[in-house]
Amino acid sequence: MASRTLVKTYLAQWMQMGKAVHLPQQNKEVYIHKIIQGEKYSPVFNKLWDEISTAKAQEAYLNGTSQTISDLLSNQWEIIPCARCSLLVPCLDMGARVPISCPCDDLVGHPNLESIAPRQPVKTLSHLDNLCDRLDQKLGKQDEDPNENASDSMYTSEDEDNQAIRNLRNSILRLVKTTL
Repeated sequence: MASRTLVKTYLAQWMQMGKAVHLPQQNKEVYIHKIIQGEKYSPVFNKLWDEISTAKAQEAYLNGTSQTISDLLSNQWEIIPCARCSLLVPCLDMGARVPISCPCDDLVGHPNLESIAPRQPVKTLSHLDNLCDRLDQKLGKQDEDPNENASDSMYTSEDEDNQAIRNLRNSILRLVKTTL
């Protein structure tokens, strides 16, 4: 069973690729060009999601597919990465995990590895924290390097580099936290 969050991510990815959501009852297609705004989904996209994931879910579907949003939210469907383009696609939750059809089938020149891939909103502070943690881990591994020829009592330029990186990390985190 696909979670609501996963179905929303699936929809957001394909709308970033230029796909529309078809609303048959209203006889219209909805295109949204700004899916992500800052660290969240845009209000326009969230409004569409709220609308189609509740009352209009029975009829709404992504262009190029035949599964409605209601279908995808049922127990019969799973959302998995496409083997061809790695974007999310629906597949039946029974038997072999083969996507029914990928929305990329009708996109000319897709997948294009030179273009920017769709993404989810990124929380800047947590992203920077993760980046800084990875830097700390890398510095920790360098500090533990048994192949160092210098003695522990000797101060090296590598020590200066490590201290500069730590200071930079702390400055960036303080700056981000004060601006949020």
